Amino acid sequence: MTVAEWLAVAAGRLSEAGIDDARLEAEVLIRHTSGMDRASLYASMREELPKPAVGQLEGLLLRRTAREPLAYITRHREFFGIDLEVSPAVLIPRQETELLVERAIDFCSSLGPAARPLIADIGTGSGAIAVAIALHVPRSTVYATDISREALATADENRRKYGLEGRIHLWRGDLLRPLPRPVDLVVANPPYIPTGDISYLAPEVQREPRSSLDGGVDGLGVVRRLLSQASGRLRPGGRVIVEISPEQLDAVSALAGRCALYGEVSFHRDMLGLARAVEMSPLHLFGAEAAREPIRSLAGSACPRS
Repeated sequence: MTVAEWLAVAAGRLSEAGIDDARLEAEVLIRHTSGMDRASLYASMREELPKPAVGQLEGLLLRRTAREPLAYITRHREFFGIDLEVSPAVLIPRQETELLVERAIDFCSSLGPAARPLIADIGTGSGAIAVAIALHVPRSTVYATDISREALATADENRRKYGLEGRIHLWRGDLLRPLPRPVDLVVANPPYIPTGDISYLAPEVQREPRSSLDGGVDGLGVVRRLLSQASGRLRPGGRVIVEISPEQLDAVSALAGRCALYGEVSFHRDMLGLARAVEMSPLHLFGAEAAREPIRSLAGSACPRS
């Protein structure tokens, strides 16, 4: 069979399995097995697909139609223009998370050209955020934490891939507790899906690490602990930027107020116009009066001790 015929067969199988973008994913799998780039693929449409590639493709189609995530099959994911290694031990980097990187770069730029910002990427997973920030803020040092040894091994692959071993430091432990010193910026994409919603997620998403998805009963269990820990680990003028689900904006803003630790809370929209990142400054920037006027957007439980 020619490349064009295999492309049609693969796309058909993927489509029958209920996979969106079946044609595009078929291209990715054929390129992955044959070693061709996209231009070479289309230039070879009338040629026979090499037998070694055929055997690999059949196996990969079985995995993908069983709804294993494409990124776990190819072991690659593009994020912020960077090719990253991924594994089943980490959350697959997503485009909406690029907003955290954009905000981090903007904040670091505001510190001035001579600044050497210290940044903490909490729950680093694949290291996607840490690597993207380090590459775009050349004078920065990034502390990347995760509780999973396997995730940190993947993050280590990615920092080594880009020669960032001297600027990205990996620490194993819970949230900010492993940090060796205060930092200028905390960025985090914590688990924020309510436990009861996980069973309704797409089959591929359910194959990702549950610890990277499950945010507890209301989805904010980890966010509460993160905010409680973060304010005491920031340098003067520091910021916290956290990814959220858009419907959690009021809840997270209120939580920051109830923690009595943050005096300014703003949010940023993703490419779809949805509130996706919350940015917070600690109260020492605003004085004692700020502590008397916490944000009260939504009722709920208080911020726990770290």
